[in-house]
Amino acid sequence: MCTIICTVRTVLWYVMSIAGTLMILIALFTNTWLEGQLSTSNFSSGAGFVDTVSDMGNKVASGNIGEAMKKKVGLFIDCTQIESKPFFEGECIPNMDTIKNLFTDLDDTKYPHAWRGAVVCFVFGLALMILTDLFALLTVCCRRCICCSVFTICGSIQSFASILFTLGLIAYPAGWGNDLVKNQYCSGESNAFVLGEKCSIGMAFWIAVAGTVCTVLASSLAIWAYQSTRSSKCEQAKDEGEHCICLV
Repeated sequence: MCTIICTVRTVLWYVMSIAGTLMILIALFTNTWLEGQLSTSNFSSGAGFVDTVSDMGNKVASGNIGEAMKKKVGLFIDCTQIESKPFFEGECIPNMDTIKNLFTDLDDTKYPHAWRGAVVCFVFGLALMILTDLFALLTVCCRRCICCSVFTICGSIQSFASILFTLGLIAYPAGWGNDLVKNQYCSGESNAFVLGEKCSIGMAFWIAVAGTVCTVLASSLAIWAYQSTRSSKCEQAKDEGEHCICLV
């Protein structure tokens, strides 16, 4: 019969793993990674003029007059912002055509190569974190898999995911020097890893940083959580025939 073991350390590991996953997920689909201001470069082309005027009109119509002169962008430049009952502020979902073109049309003038790398790192890392969250549900009852503990496996995967997230955080500012980002969002003043006076880092970037930190902490807590399920108190409770063990 399965012995259910729940300790403060395992709960802390669960919470940290889920927090890291949710933060990266929210950051990935938020359009506030970079916040800039409108400039003459936004009206330099016919398509840019139409898009800029349309965006300004939508903001004024929705009552966000103070936001009319601001330009916000996330990891995905072309995405659909959810206006009706979004799950979180700035929610912006890319459509399938946008995602397809992201990796089939490798024109650096349409989308920075560095940002493509960031998307790959965050998506792959997020998939690994979701996998470890599912495995974490098994650790309440099943704590070993063939030769290793589930905690050790999950901790190793989370360590790799944290490396991917870190690479994504490095790749994103590397794309600030791209002409598209420089001219459309930063008034021509930004360079790789250097923002001009017209640009600032948005909240979504810091949410991604917090998610990366939570992932690092989760990978470190995995072994600590496993040790708590092998403590003398836990072994004593199992010897006494208990099948549901909760320890502080």
